[in-house]
Amino acid sequence: MDKDREDQLVMCGQVVEYLTENKDALAVSEAAAEQADEVTAHYAQVDGARAGTARRTKNLTEDAKTAKKTLLELLPALLGPLSRIATRLQDNDLLASATLSGKQLRKLRPLAFAAVVEAVLASAARPEVVPELAKQGLTAKALQPLRDALAAFKTAQPATRKTINERVVAGAALEELVDALMDEVRQLDADMKAFKLLDRSLYNGYTQARKLVTTGGRGGAAV
Repeated sequence: MDKDREDQLVMCGQVVEYLTENKDALAVSEAAAEQADEVTAHYAQVDGARAGTARRTKNLTEDAKTAKKTLLELLPALLGPLSRIATRLQDNDLLASATLSGKQLRKLRPLAFAAVVEAVLASAARPEVVPELAKQGLTAKALQPLRDALAAFKTAQPATRKTINERVVAGAALEELVDALMDEVRQLDADMKAFKLLDRSLYNGYTQARKLVTTGGRGGAAV
Protein backbone atom coordinates (compact mmCIF):
# COMPACT_ATOMS: atom_id res chain seq x y z
CA MET A 1 0.00 0.00 0.00
CA ASP A 2 1.41 3.42 -0.93
CA LYS A 3 2.36 6.10 1.58
CA ASP A 4 -0.62 8.37 0.87
CA ARG A 5 -3.08 5.63 1.69
CA GLU A 6 -1.04 4.62 4.75
CA ASP A 7 -1.42 8.21 6.00
CA GLN A 8 -5.13 8.18 5.15
CA LEU A 9 -5.57 4.97 7.14
CA VAL A 10 -3.84 6.50 10.17
CA MET A 11 -6.17 9.50 9.90
CA CYS A 12 -9.21 7.22 9.62
CA GLY A 13 -8.09 5.50 12.81
CA GLN A 14 -8.14 8.88 14.55
CA VAL A 15 -11.60 9.60 13.19
CA VAL A 16 -12.97 6.24 14.31
CA GLU A 17 -11.52 6.73 17.78
CA TYR A 18 -13.16 10.17 17.99
CA LEU A 19 -16.50 8.82 16.73
CA THR A 20 -16.40 6.01 19.28
CA GLU A 21 -15.64 8.40 22.15
CA ASN A 22 -18.50 10.71 21.11
CA LYS A 23 -21.08 8.12 20.05
CA ASP A 24 -23.76 9.46 22.41
CA ALA A 25 -23.30 13.06 21.23
CA LEU A 26 -23.54 11.96 17.59
CA ALA A 27 -26.96 10.43 18.22
CA VAL A 28 -28.47 13.93 17.99
CA SER A 29 -28.20 13.49 14.21
CA GLU A 30 -29.56 10.15 13.01
CA ALA A 31 -27.92 10.57 9.60
CA ALA A 32 -24.49 11.34 11.08
CA ALA A 33 -24.76 8.50 13.61
CA GLU A 34 -25.61 5.96 10.87
CA GLN A 35 -22.78 7.15 8.63
CA ALA A 36 -20.38 7.07 11.58
CA ASP A 37 -21.28 3.39 12.03
CA GLU A 38 -20.54 2.80 8.33
CA VAL A 39 -17.12 4.42 8.65
CA THR A 40 -16.31 2.42 11.79
CA ALA A 41 -17.32 -0.86 10.12
CA HIS A 42 -15.30 -0.13 6.98
CA TYR A 43 -12.25 0.83 9.02
CA ALA A 44 -12.42 -2.45 10.99
CA GLN A 45 -12.55 -4.37 7.70
CA VAL A 46 -9.49 -2.62 6.27
CA ASP A 47 -7.49 -2.88 9.50
CA GLY A 48 -8.30 -6.58 9.88
CA ALA A 49 -7.40 -7.41 6.26
CA ARG A 50 -4.11 -5.59 6.56
CA ALA A 51 -3.10 -7.30 9.81
CA GLY A 52 -4.13 -10.75 8.57
CA THR A 53 -2.02 -10.56 5.40
CA ALA A 54 1.10 -9.55 7.30
CA ARG A 55 0.52 -12.24 9.95
CA ARG A 56 0.22 -15.08 7.40
CA THR A 57 3.53 -14.15 5.74
CA LYS A 58 5.29 -13.83 9.11
CA ASN A 59 4.09 -17.30 10.19
CA LEU A 60 5.34 -18.97 7.00
CA THR A 61 8.71 -17.20 7.23
CA GLU A 62 9.07 -18.43 10.83
CA ASP A 63 8.32 -22.00 9.69
CA ALA A 64 11.17 -21.83 7.15
CA LYS A 65 13.58 -20.42 9.75
CA THR A 66 12.70 -23.15 12.23
CA ALA A 67 13.23 -25.91 9.65
CA LYS A 68 16.58 -24.46 8.56
CA LYS A 69 17.74 -24.20 12.17
CA THR A 70 16.87 -27.88 12.67
CA LEU A 71 18.79 -28.87 9.56
CA LEU A 72 21.86 -26.88 10.60
CA GLU A 73 21.78 -28.56 14.02
CA LEU A 74 21.37 -32.11 12.66
CA LEU A 75 23.57 -32.05 9.54
CA PRO A 76 26.92 -32.29 11.39
CA ALA A 77 25.77 -35.67 12.78
CA LEU A 78 25.76 -36.96 9.20
CA LEU A 79 28.54 -34.89 7.63
CA GLY A 80 31.16 -36.04 10.14
CA PRO A 81 30.69 -39.77 9.50
CA LEU A 82 30.30 -39.16 5.76
CA SER A 83 33.67 -37.44 5.56
CA ARG A 84 35.36 -40.44 7.22
CA ILE A 85 33.55 -42.85 4.91
CA ALA A 86 34.55 -40.76 1.86
CA THR A 87 38.19 -40.96 2.95
CA ARG A 88 38.01 -44.75 3.35
CA LEU A 89 36.30 -45.12 -0.02
CA GLN A 90 38.66 -42.59 -1.61
CA ASP A 91 35.62 -40.79 -2.99
CA ASN A 92 36.60 -37.17 -3.58
CA ASP A 93 33.11 -36.10 -4.68
CA LEU A 94 31.58 -37.47 -1.50
CA LEU A 95 34.35 -35.89 0.55
CA ALA A 96 33.68 -32.47 -1.02
CA SER A 97 29.98 -32.58 -0.13
CA ALA A 98 30.68 -33.91 3.36
CA THR A 99 33.17 -31.23 4.37
CA LEU A 100 30.89 -28.20 4.04
CA SER A 101 31.14 -25.98 7.09
CA GLY A 102 28.21 -24.57 9.00
CA LYS A 103 29.31 -21.09 7.91
CA GLN A 104 29.19 -22.10 4.24
CA LEU A 105 25.75 -23.64 4.68
CA ARG A 106 24.35 -20.57 6.42
CA LYS A 107 25.45 -18.32 3.55
CA LEU A 108 23.53 -20.33 0.95
CA ARG A 109 20.31 -18.95 -0.50
CA PRO A 110 17.20 -21.01 0.40
CA LEU A 111 16.97 -22.98 -2.86
CA ALA A 112 20.72 -23.67 -2.95
CA PHE A 113 20.65 -24.70 0.72
CA ALA A 114 17.82 -27.16 0.07
CA ALA A 115 19.65 -28.57 -2.97
CA VAL A 116 22.86 -29.11 -0.99
CA VAL A 117 21.07 -30.89 1.85
CA GLU A 118 19.19 -33.03 -0.66
CA ALA A 119 22.47 -33.97 -2.35
CA VAL A 120 24.02 -34.94 0.99
CA LEU A 121 21.06 -37.16 1.83
CA ALA A 122 21.23 -38.70 -1.64
CA SER A 123 24.90 -39.49 -1.04
CA ALA A 124 23.99 -41.10 2.27
CA ALA A 125 21.55 -43.37 0.41
CA ARG A 126 24.16 -44.71 -2.05
CA PRO A 127 24.47 -48.53 -1.87
CA GLU A 128 28.15 -48.46 -0.94
CA VAL A 129 27.60 -45.79 1.72
CA VAL A 130 24.53 -47.19 3.49
CA PRO A 131 26.29 -50.13 5.18
CA GLU A 132 29.18 -47.88 6.23
CA LEU A 133 26.78 -45.46 7.90
CA ALA A 134 24.92 -48.37 9.52
CA LYS A 135 28.16 -49.37 11.26
CA GLN A 136 27.95 -46.01 13.04
CA GLY A 137 24.29 -46.45 13.88
CA LEU A 138 23.10 -44.06 11.18
CA THR A 139 20.34 -46.18 9.69
CA ALA A 140 17.54 -44.87 7.48
CA LYS A 141 15.39 -44.58 10.60
CA ALA A 142 18.05 -42.55 12.40
CA LEU A 143 18.34 -40.17 9.44
CA GLN A 144 14.58 -39.66 9.14
CA PRO A 145 14.55 -36.44 11.24
CA LEU A 146 16.88 -34.88 8.65
CA ARG A 147 14.58 -35.87 5.82
CA ASP A 148 11.57 -34.53 7.72
CA ALA A 149 13.29 -31.21 8.38
CA LEU A 150 14.27 -30.90 4.71
CA ALA A 151 10.68 -31.61 3.64
CA ALA A 152 9.41 -28.94 6.04
CA PHE A 153 11.97 -26.44 4.76
CA LYS A 154 11.11 -27.08 1.11
CA THR A 155 7.40 -26.79 1.84
CA ALA A 156 7.83 -23.48 3.62
CA GLN A 157 9.96 -21.89 0.91
CA PRO A 158 7.49 -21.91 -2.01
CA ALA A 159 4.66 -21.18 0.41
CA THR A 160 6.47 -18.03 1.55
CA ARG A 161 7.11 -16.84 -2.00
CA LYS A 162 3.52 -17.54 -2.96
CA THR A 163 2.24 -15.57 -0.01
CA ILE A 164 4.51 -12.61 -0.82
CA ASN A 165 3.01 -12.62 -4.32
CA GLU A 166 -0.42 -12.79 -2.74
CA ARG A 167 0.51 -9.80 -0.60
CA VAL A 168 1.15 -7.78 -3.77
CA VAL A 169 -2.37 -8.63 -4.90
CA ALA A 170 -3.67 -8.06 -1.38
CA GLY A 171 -1.93 -4.67 -1.38
CA ALA A 172 -3.93 -3.63 -4.42
CA ALA A 173 -7.11 -4.91 -2.75
CA LEU A 174 -6.25 -2.99 0.42
CA GLU A 175 -5.81 0.20 -1.60
CA GLU A 176 -9.30 -0.29 -3.00
CA LEU A 177 -10.65 -0.84 0.52
CA VAL A 178 -8.96 2.35 1.75
CA ASP A 179 -10.40 4.28 -1.21
CA ALA A 180 -13.88 2.97 -0.34
CA LEU A 181 -13.29 3.89 3.31
CA MET A 182 -12.33 7.43 2.31
CA ASP A 183 -15.54 7.72 0.27
CA GLU A 184 -17.50 6.83 3.41
CA VAL A 185 -15.54 9.39 5.45
CA ARG A 186 -16.25 12.13 2.91
CA GLN A 187 -19.95 11.33 3.13
CA LEU A 188 -19.65 11.64 6.89
CA ASP A 189 -18.00 15.05 6.39
CA ALA A 190 -21.21 16.29 4.80
CA ASP A 191 -23.39 14.88 7.61
CA MET A 192 -21.12 16.33 10.30
CA LYS A 193 -21.59 19.90 9.00
CA ALA A 194 -24.95 19.95 10.77
CA PHE A 195 -23.02 20.02 14.03
CA LYS A 196 -21.87 23.57 13.25
CA LEU A 197 -25.34 24.42 14.57
CA LEU A 198 -25.99 21.42 16.80
CA ASP A 199 -22.70 21.14 18.69
CA ARG A 200 -19.86 23.37 17.54
CA SER A 201 -17.24 21.84 19.85
CA LEU A 202 -18.08 18.34 18.57
CA TYR A 203 -17.72 19.57 14.99
CA ASN A 204 -14.39 21.23 15.74
CA GLY A 205 -13.09 18.04 17.35
CA TYR A 206 -14.14 16.06 14.30
CA THR A 207 -12.36 18.40 11.88
CA GLN A 208 -9.24 18.13 14.03
CA ALA A 209 -9.39 14.33 13.87
CA ARG A 210 -9.89 14.56 10.10
CA LYS A 211 -6.53 16.24 9.56
CA LEU A 212 -4.17 14.00 7.63
CA VAL A 213 -1.21 12.78 9.67
CA THR A 214 1.98 12.49 7.65
CA THR A 215 5.15 10.57 8.38
CA GLY A 216 6.82 13.84 9.34
CA GLY A 217 4.46 14.06 12.29
CA ARG A 218 2.69 17.29 11.33
CA GLY A 219 -1.03 17.44 10.70
CA GLY A 220 -2.19 18.51 7.28
CA ALA A 221 -5.45 19.45 5.64
CA ALA A 222 -8.36 17.04 5.54
CA VAL A 223 -8.58 14.96 2.38
